[in-house]
Amino acid sequence: MARVRPSPFHEHRHRWLIPDWVTRLRLPRNAGEWGYTGLGALVAALAAGLAVKQAIAHPLIALAALAGVWWLVDRWYRARWAREKVRRERLAALSWTIGELDDMTWLNFEVAVRDLMRRDGIEAEHVGKTGDFSGDVIGLDPVLGESWMVQVKHYGPKSKVTSDDVQKVAGAAWPIYRAKLTLVVTTNTYTRDARRFATKAGMHLIDRERLVDWAGRGIHLYEVLGIAPRPQRSAS
Repeated sequence: MARVRPSPFHEHRHRWLIPDWVTRLRLPRNAGEWGYTGLGALVAALAAGLAVKQAIAHPLIALAALAGVWWLVDRWYRARWAREKVRRERLAALSWTIGELDDMTWLNFEVAVRDLMRRDGIEAEHVGKTGDFSGDVIGLDPVLGESWMVQVKHYGPKSKVTSDDVQKVAGAAWPIYRAKLTLVVTTNTYTRDARRFATKAGMHLIDRERLVDWAGRGIHLYEVLGIAPRPQRSAS
């Protein structure tokens, strides 16, 4: 079922060069925000003018500072490129477009989620069946040192995952599967109450937008969920 993609990256080829914070910028929405933006621009212009004057007055110091900036930019670029190469390898190894995921059966979608977890280094198994107590995929995470329980919802555009759906996962994760990490994945989205409950319960959610990043752009599960990839020890 998995489709191997020989092309390492097919959309927004140079997107990785853009710093993450740039993608979060937006235009000011009201007079107050425009005022702060204008003030910030004025301060930046004054600082730039002062920097140019100091560079002219102290050229050797300016060259040393420029060399330092160049070194930092080079380190940043190399780190970004190393991260991008790993992402491209994941994308080439296994990926699906959102359209391909929509066209899958619910069972094939569950297996696809299992394969994506395996791609990202999690020892996942598909367990979805009648009487699965909301567990479709389970897996041991060797990096986080915990087990995952995953519920998969292959929904159409008119169906949202509800708070009751999310609560069932929370209720079964530890008693049934001994899993401290919980994840719900859907091809659509979640109700406001479902998101609120998941936040309070410490659960992870992947909606349609995040699914595009995970399955279609080769972004690692940790990055999609905002998890710091450092080992965590289970309480003894």
